[in-house]
Amino acid sequence: MKSTDTIYPAGLYNFQDECMGLLTGVLNASKAASYLIDNQKKPICYKTWQLQPAMHREYLEKFQKIDPLHPTQFVENHDATVVKMNDLVSSQERYSHPYYKDFISPWGVQDIVELFLRVDDKLVAGFALFISKQQPEILLEDLRKAEKLHKFMQFSLEQTLVTPKHNQFEEFCNNFQLTPKERMVVELVSQGLPNKTIASNLHCSLATIKTHLQHIFYKTGVNSKTEITSQLYNQH
Repeated sequence: MKSTDTIYPAGLYNFQDECMGLLTGVLNASKAASYLIDNQKKPICYKTWQLQPAMHREYLEKFQKIDPLHPTQFVENHDATVVKMNDLVSSQERYSHPYYKDFISPWGVQDIVELFLRVDDKLVAGFALFISKQQPEILLEDLRKAEKLHKFMQFSLEQTLVTPKHNQFEEFCNNFQLTPKERMVVELVSQGLPNKTIASNLHCSLATIKTHLQHIFYKTGVNSKTEITSQLYNQH
Protein backbone atom coordinates (compact mmCIF):
# COMPACT_ATOMS: atom_id res chain seq x y z
CA MET A 1 0.00 0.00 0.00
CA LYS A 2 1.41 3.36 -0.95
CA SER A 3 1.94 5.77 1.92
CA THR A 4 0.53 9.28 1.49
CA ASP A 5 0.23 12.41 3.59
CA THR A 6 -3.52 11.93 3.70
CA ILE A 7 -4.65 9.44 6.31
CA TYR A 8 -8.41 9.82 5.84
CA PRO A 9 -9.66 7.38 3.22
CA ALA A 10 -13.15 7.89 1.87
CA GLY A 11 -15.61 6.11 4.09
CA LEU A 12 -13.50 6.21 7.26
CA TYR A 13 -16.06 8.46 8.94
CA ASN A 14 -18.68 5.75 8.43
CA PHE A 15 -16.09 3.11 9.34
CA GLN A 16 -16.04 4.59 12.85
CA ASP A 17 -19.76 3.95 13.23
CA GLU A 18 -19.47 0.33 12.08
CA CYS A 19 -16.58 -0.39 14.45
CA MET A 20 -18.33 1.29 17.38
CA GLY A 21 -21.40 -0.86 16.77
CA LEU A 22 -19.26 -3.99 16.59
CA LEU A 23 -17.31 -3.27 19.78
CA THR A 24 -20.26 -2.21 21.92
CA GLY A 25 -22.34 -5.11 20.62
CA VAL A 26 -19.78 -7.76 21.56
CA LEU A 27 -17.92 -6.35 24.57
CA ASN A 28 -19.48 -5.29 27.85
CA ALA A 29 -18.79 -1.54 28.03
CA SER A 30 -20.86 1.14 29.74
CA LYS A 31 -19.85 3.83 27.22
CA ALA A 32 -17.47 4.26 24.31
CA ALA A 33 -15.74 6.82 22.12
CA SER A 34 -13.85 6.80 18.83
CA TYR A 35 -11.66 9.31 17.04
CA LEU A 36 -9.45 9.82 14.00
CA ILE A 37 -5.85 11.05 14.13
CA ASP A 38 -4.80 14.05 12.04
CA ASN A 39 -1.39 14.68 10.46
CA GLN A 40 -0.26 16.48 13.61
CA LYS A 41 -1.00 13.26 15.53
CA LYS A 42 -3.94 14.82 17.37
CA PRO A 43 -7.34 13.13 17.85
CA ILE A 44 -10.24 14.70 15.94
CA CYS A 45 -13.69 13.65 14.66
CA TYR A 46 -14.82 12.17 17.96
CA LYS A 47 -17.88 9.95 18.01
CA THR A 48 -19.40 8.74 21.27
CA TRP A 49 -21.78 6.06 22.51
CA GLN A 50 -23.65 6.59 25.80
CA LEU A 51 -20.92 9.01 26.87
CA GLN A 52 -22.26 12.03 28.73
CA PRO A 53 -21.61 15.27 26.77
CA ALA A 54 -20.42 16.96 29.98
CA MET A 55 -17.88 14.20 30.57
CA HIS A 56 -16.56 14.42 27.02
CA ARG A 57 -16.37 18.22 27.22
CA GLU A 58 -14.51 18.04 30.54
CA TYR A 59 -12.05 15.57 29.03
CA LEU A 60 -11.29 17.80 26.05
CA GLU A 61 -10.95 20.97 28.10
CA LYS A 62 -9.03 19.70 31.15
CA PHE A 63 -7.80 16.13 31.08
CA GLN A 64 -6.78 14.87 27.65
CA LYS A 65 -3.20 16.14 28.11
CA ILE A 66 -2.71 13.82 31.10
CA ASP A 67 -4.62 10.84 29.69
CA PRO A 68 -2.42 7.71 30.01
CA LEU A 69 -4.14 6.38 26.87
CA HIS A 70 -3.82 9.52 24.78
CA PRO A 71 -2.81 8.48 21.23
CA THR A 72 0.29 10.69 21.26
CA GLN A 73 1.72 8.23 23.81
CA PHE A 74 1.50 5.40 21.26
CA VAL A 75 2.46 7.01 17.94
CA GLU A 76 5.88 5.31 17.86
CA ASN A 77 4.79 2.11 19.63
CA HIS A 78 3.60 0.10 16.65
CA ASP A 79 3.00 -2.97 18.82
CA ALA A 80 0.31 -1.20 20.86
CA THR A 81 -3.01 -2.45 19.51
CA VAL A 82 -5.22 -3.21 22.54
CA VAL A 83 -4.19 -1.41 25.73
CA LYS A 84 -5.76 -1.58 29.21
CA MET A 85 -5.50 1.66 31.17
CA ASN A 86 -5.01 0.06 34.57
CA ASP A 87 -2.00 -1.80 33.21
CA LEU A 88 -0.26 1.53 32.64
CA VAL A 89 -0.73 3.01 36.11
CA SER A 90 -0.19 1.01 39.30
CA SER A 91 -2.98 0.76 41.86
CA GLN A 92 -0.98 2.89 44.32
CA GLU A 93 -0.38 5.65 41.76
CA ARG A 94 -4.07 5.88 40.93
CA TYR A 95 -4.87 7.46 44.31
CA SER A 96 -2.75 10.51 43.46
CA HIS A 97 -2.93 10.53 39.65
CA PRO A 98 -5.15 13.52 38.69
CA TYR A 99 -6.63 11.69 35.70
CA TYR A 100 -7.99 8.99 38.03
CA LYS A 101 -8.67 11.11 41.10
CA ASP A 102 -10.26 14.12 39.43
CA PHE A 103 -11.79 12.68 36.26
CA ILE A 104 -12.18 8.91 35.91
CA SER A 105 -13.34 8.11 39.43
CA PRO A 106 -15.88 10.96 39.79
CA TRP A 107 -17.51 9.82 36.56
CA GLY A 108 -17.86 6.26 37.89
CA VAL A 109 -15.28 4.63 35.60
CA GLN A 110 -12.94 1.91 36.86
CA ASP A 111 -11.00 1.07 33.68
CA ILE A 112 -10.71 1.80 29.95
CA VAL A 113 -9.64 -0.40 27.04
CA GLU A 114 -8.20 1.41 24.03
CA LEU A 115 -7.85 -0.06 20.53
CA PHE A 116 -5.48 1.58 18.02
CA LEU A 117 -5.63 1.20 14.22
CA ARG A 118 -2.75 2.02 11.87
CA VAL A 119 -2.14 2.48 8.15
CA ASP A 120 1.43 2.17 6.87
CA ASP A 121 2.61 2.37 10.50
CA LYS A 122 0.69 5.64 10.97
CA LEU A 123 -1.79 5.79 13.80
CA VAL A 124 -5.11 6.76 12.16
CA ALA A 125 -7.91 5.85 14.58
CA GLY A 126 -8.64 4.85 18.15
CA PHE A 127 -11.56 3.37 20.08
CA ALA A 128 -12.06 3.65 23.85
CA LEU A 129 -14.30 1.30 25.84
CA PHE A 130 -15.23 2.49 29.34
CA ILE A 131 -15.85 0.00 32.15
CA SER A 132 -17.96 1.37 35.00
CA LYS A 133 -17.43 0.70 38.71
CA GLN A 134 -20.65 -1.30 38.70
CA GLN A 135 -19.25 -3.75 36.15
CA PRO A 136 -16.88 -6.67 36.83
CA GLU A 137 -13.19 -6.07 36.17
CA ILE A 138 -11.82 -6.75 32.71
CA LEU A 139 -10.57 -10.33 32.43
CA LEU A 140 -7.94 -11.83 30.16
CA GLU A 141 -10.76 -13.44 28.19
CA ASP A 142 -12.27 -9.99 27.53
CA LEU A 143 -8.94 -8.68 26.27
CA ARG A 144 -8.59 -11.65 23.94
CA LYS A 145 -12.02 -10.86 22.48
CA ALA A 146 -10.95 -7.24 22.01
CA GLU A 147 -7.76 -8.39 20.24
CA LYS A 148 -9.75 -10.58 17.85
CA LEU A 149 -12.11 -7.70 17.10
CA HIS A 150 -9.11 -5.44 16.55
CA LYS A 151 -7.70 -7.81 13.92
CA PHE A 152 -11.02 -7.78 12.08
CA MET A 153 -11.25 -3.98 12.28
CA GLN A 154 -7.69 -3.61 11.02
CA PHE A 155 -8.42 -5.93 8.10
CA SER A 156 -11.61 -4.02 7.28
CA LEU A 157 -9.73 -0.72 7.37
CA GLU A 158 -7.12 -1.99 4.93
CA GLN A 159 -9.84 -3.23 2.59
CA THR A 160 -11.49 0.19 2.70
CA LEU A 161 -8.29 1.72 1.32
CA VAL A 162 -8.49 -0.22 -1.94
CA THR A 163 -12.17 0.32 -2.78
CA PRO A 164 -13.22 2.20 -5.94
CA LYS A 165 -14.85 4.85 -3.72
CA HIS A 166 -11.58 5.52 -1.94
CA ASN A 167 -9.65 5.63 -5.22
CA GLN A 168 -12.16 8.09 -6.64
CA PHE A 169 -11.89 10.26 -3.53
CA GLU A 170 -8.08 10.27 -3.75
CA GLU A 171 -8.16 11.08 -7.47
CA PHE A 172 -10.56 13.98 -6.88
CA CYS A 173 -8.39 15.47 -4.11
CA ASN A 174 -5.18 15.00 -6.08
CA ASN A 175 -6.63 16.50 -9.25
CA PHE A 176 -7.55 19.70 -7.45
CA GLN A 177 -4.46 19.71 -5.23
CA LEU A 178 -6.45 19.84 -2.00
CA THR A 179 -4.49 20.20 1.23
CA PRO A 180 -4.84 17.55 4.00
CA LYS A 181 -7.24 19.84 5.92
CA GLU A 182 -9.29 20.49 2.78
CA ARG A 183 -9.50 16.75 2.17
CA MET A 184 -10.89 16.26 5.66
CA VAL A 185 -13.50 18.94 5.04
CA VAL A 186 -14.50 17.34 1.72
CA GLU A 187 -14.81 13.95 3.45
CA LEU A 188 -17.19 15.36 6.06
CA VAL A 189 -19.08 17.44 3.50
CA SER A 190 -19.68 14.25 1.50
CA GLN A 191 -21.40 12.83 4.60
CA GLY A 192 -23.94 15.66 4.45
CA LEU A 193 -22.78 17.23 7.73
CA PRO A 194 -23.55 20.89 8.49
CA ASN A 195 -20.69 23.37 8.88
CA LYS A 196 -21.13 23.57 12.65
CA THR A 197 -20.73 19.81 13.03
CA ILE A 198 -17.71 19.78 10.72
CA ALA A 199 -16.08 22.51 12.82
CA SER A 200 -16.77 20.56 16.00
CA ASN A 201 -15.37 17.36 14.54
CA LEU A 202 -12.19 19.07 13.36
CA HIS A 203 -11.80 21.14 16.54
CA CYS A 204 -11.76 24.49 14.78
CA SER A 205 -14.01 27.51 14.46
CA LEU A 206 -16.96 27.86 12.13
CA ALA A 207 -15.10 30.71 10.41
CA THR A 208 -12.15 28.38 9.70
CA ILE A 209 -14.45 25.84 8.04
CA LYS A 210 -16.02 28.56 5.90
CA THR A 211 -12.52 29.64 4.82
CA HIS A 212 -11.61 26.05 3.92
CA LEU A 213 -14.82 25.77 1.91
CA GLN A 214 -14.08 28.99 0.03
CA HIS A 215 -10.67 27.59 -0.95
CA ILE A 216 -12.25 24.28 -1.99
CA PHE A 217 -14.92 26.08 -4.04
CA TYR A 218 -12.23 28.11 -5.79
CA LYS A 219 -10.02 25.11 -6.58
CA THR A 220 -12.87 22.88 -7.79
CA GLY A 221 -14.86 25.59 -9.58
CA VAL A 222 -18.11 25.04 -7.67
CA ASN A 223 -20.35 27.29 -5.60
CA SER A 224 -21.87 25.00 -2.96
CA LYS A 225 -21.29 21.92 -0.84
CA THR A 226 -23.91 20.06 -2.85
CA GLU A 227 -21.89 20.67 -6.01
CA ILE A 228 -18.75 19.35 -4.28
CA THR A 229 -20.44 16.04 -3.48
CA SER A 230 -21.93 15.84 -6.95
CA GLN A 231 -18.58 16.46 -8.60
CA LEU A 232 -16.79 14.10 -6.22
CA TYR A 233 -18.87 11.05 -7.07
CA ASN A 234 -19.85 11.87 -10.64
CA GLN A 235 -16.53 13.08 -12.03
CA HIS A 236 -16.27 10.02 -14.28
